[in-house]
Amino acid sequence: MMTLSLTLTLAGVSTLPVMASADTKVCPAGQCENEMRRLIKLARSGSGDAAAFVAMAYASGDGLEQDHKEAARFIKLGVRHRNPMATYLMSDWYRNGFVLEQDIGQADKLLAQAVKSEYSPAMYQQALLHLQTDEEAKVTEAVSLLEKAAENKLMNAMFLLARLKQTGTATEQDLAGAGELYKALTLARHPQARDYLQQVIDELAADEQQTELIAEFKSVDDIEVIEVRGQKMEANIMLDGLVRRLNASGKYDRRSIGSRISGVSCENSGSACASVKPGKGASSLSEVLSGGK
Repeated sequence: MMTLSLTLTLAGVSTLPVMASADTKVCPAGQCENEMRRLIKLARSGSGDAAAFVAMAYASGDGLEQDHKEAARFIKLGVRHRNPMATYLMSDWYRNGFVLEQDIGQADKLLAQAVKSEYSPAMYQQALLHLQTDEEAKVTEAVSLLEKAAENKLMNAMFLLARLKQTGTATEQDLAGAGELYKALTLARHPQARDYLQQVIDELAADEQQTELIAEFKSVDDIEVIEVRGQKMEANIMLDGLVRRLNASGKYDRRSIGSRISGVSCENSGSACASVKPGKGASSLSEVLSGGK
C-alpha cells in the first residue's frame, strides 16, 4: 500500500476556498444587484441558503462590493439558521483564517455539524483531515465519508476515492471501481480523469478476463460530451430563480406570523422559470451557480 501523503499529493486536492477572481466573476459591474438585494432580504427573513449566498458574495466581491465584515455577519446568520452550506463555509473560513480570525477548534466543531447534516463538501473535507492522521479508525471513516460524498456526485470526492481504489491506499485495491469513477468524471469533463482512466485500462490489460470491462472504459472516447457555456451571462437569471424558489417556499415571508405553509416551488410549477439550488460542492458564488462542478 502507498503512503497516504503520497496519495494526497497525487490527488492534487486543496482545502482552500475558491473565491472568484476579477476574470471569473459571474456578476460583474452590478449585474446581479436586484437579485442580491432580494437575497439579503430573504437571508434576514430566515433563509440559510440566501445567507450563505450573500456571505460568499461579500467575501469575494462577486455580486456585492467586497466587505469581509458583512460576509462574517451573514455567514453567522446562515449558521444560526442551521444551514449546512453556511456551517461548512464558516468552518472553512475559521480553518484558513479567511474573513474570520483563524480558530481551529471552532473550525472542527462546525465541520462536525456540517458532516452530521451529510453535506458533501464537509464530508470530503473531514475525509482529507482524517487521511492525514495515523489513526486507523479515522482512515477507515475517511473512506466511508468519501464514498457517501461520491454517491452525491461531488467531483473532488469521486476523484480522490478513485485514486485510493486505484493505488490500494486506505482500502483494498479496486481497479474496476476506480475505473467506473474515472469514467464518470471523464464524462463530466474532469481535467485529469481521462489520463488516470487510461492507467487503469493499461493495468487491467494484463487480465484476459477483463476484456468487456476494458471495452466499457474505452467507450468514453466514442461519447460526445457537449459543454454548455454562457454561465456569466445567465447569472442574474439563475439568481432570480433562487429568489423565486425561496419566496415560493412560504418560509421566509416577513408578512407571515411564523407559519410554515409550503408553497409551490419553481421546479414543480410547470412554468419556464430558472431555478438554482446551492450545489454540493460550492465554495464561491461562481461554484454555486455552476452546481459546484
